[in-house]
Amino acid sequence: MSQSRPATLLSVSIALGALPTLAAAATQAAPQSTGGQQSPDLTAPPQGSGAQEQLKPAQQGAPLPPQGPISQAAGQPNPQGTVFQTPGMPNMGLRISSGMGQVTRFSNEFNPAFSFIIDAAAEAVDSDGGRDGLDASLLSMELTGNAWIDPRAWAYFVGVVEDEALNLEEAAIHYIGLGSRNTIRAGRFFIDFGKQMQIHVHELRTLERPLALRTYLGSEVKGEGAQWDSWTTVGDSTAVRWSVGAFANALAEIEEDDITSTSPLIETLSPRTGEDFTYTARLTGFTDVGDRGIFQLGASARTLPRYELQYGDGAGVAGDDLSNTVFGLDATYGWVGPTGVDSWSAGMELLANAGDNGAEITDPNGTPGDGDDVVALFDDTVYGGFAWVDYAWDRFNAVGIQYSTVELPDANKSNVSEIEAYYTHMFSEFHRLRFVLAHNDSDIDGETSRFVVQYTAVLGAHGHGVNW
Repeated sequence: MSQSRPATLLSVSIALGALPTLAAAATQAAPQSTGGQQSPDLTAPPQGSGAQEQLKPAQQGAPLPPQGPISQAAGQPNPQGTVFQTPGMPNMGLRISSGMGQVTRFSNEFNPAFSFIIDAAAEAVDSDGGRDGLDASLLSMELTGNAWIDPRAWAYFVGVVEDEALNLEEAAIHYIGLGSRNTIRAGRFFIDFGKQMQIHVHELRTLERPLALRTYLGSEVKGEGAQWDSWTTVGDSTAVRWSVGAFANALAEIEEDDITSTSPLIETLSPRTGEDFTYTARLTGFTDVGDRGIFQLGASARTLPRYELQYGDGAGVAGDDLSNTVFGLDATYGWVGPTGVDSWSAGMELLANAGDNGAEITDPNGTPGDGDDVVALFDDTVYGGFAWVDYAWDRFNAVGIQYSTVELPDANKSNVSEIEAYYTHMFSEFHRLRFVLAHNDSDIDGETSRFVVQYTAVLGAHGHGVNW
């Protein structure tokens, strides 16, 4: 999609952090990712809050639900969504397994799980340089399906309704036949960058992807290719995971009506064609901190070694031998109270956007691509980041605040910042209501304030994989 905001859309992930984390417990996680052989015991004693206990349900294939009675499930804010969860990190509500009640390797039945997701919002907007007033919209509608298709392979698809048509958002297979600590994912899926880019927007704690991510990477980035995930233990208290991926294309998607658009003169240039693959990588590790805390550190990168930037719906070409890389460094801390009900979570991610990352187009006669355009390409490294904190007093209610800032890849390195405060109420793990206050301050477009009421419903079993 093209739009007026200069975002970089090419990024890569390479990581560099590793933390002490649950080695002994990590070795116990592997058997649980073998195709749903073991049924979860929801009446078993609740898990401890530490990483060593919480790593048990983690796996590289399909997500599994936590063990422990629903009434005692810790009520923690949800840093990544109701399904995606770093082992040991607090989460809000009960994670639902896409494999729960589905086929096992010992079944003679094949019973895929399906779900339908509705995400809607009503908002009031006051903007210096954009749209004002009241609005209501259906943010997304998704139809998903997943199942174990083999004792060593799990598959899923996600279809999204856009412009009254159902488009294939994701369709991938997770193969775990290379050992319990390895997964090969192939197909179309979101890239593994940080802790948020690999999940859908409606699964976030916040209304939108953080400003820095959607500016440098796009609202969503999915690719068609393959990715290898693996994890290992280091000593008795450390677990480390890494991934590498290669995609024939991994194009950023940015909403045309994004409230943080910048200027008509600064065209966001998407890699419409790429002669080389896009590559991604991530490295992360985590460890227990005290009796009830856990800390995670990770690094990511996405790179496009060579690409072509087009503008004006392909009428003009700004460059045909460009390259770009985006690096990210993330840290997350979660703490569960003595009762296992209340919790705090906090995190941050720093981003660097290097290489050919933006352009400014001057079109004197209003006909882009006719040869009279003046194109200025930018290749200075720009920086951005975001930080957030959540507090949940039980498994149904959480409040939080997030701040994000970013340098734009333009001639002046213009700055845009955004702050978002929210209250989330989970009627159940399938039923969510959120109230959001957001304020955006741009050097180009001035200030924008929003009040949003968001409603999200999930019907059926929903899940895509693991994101730690």
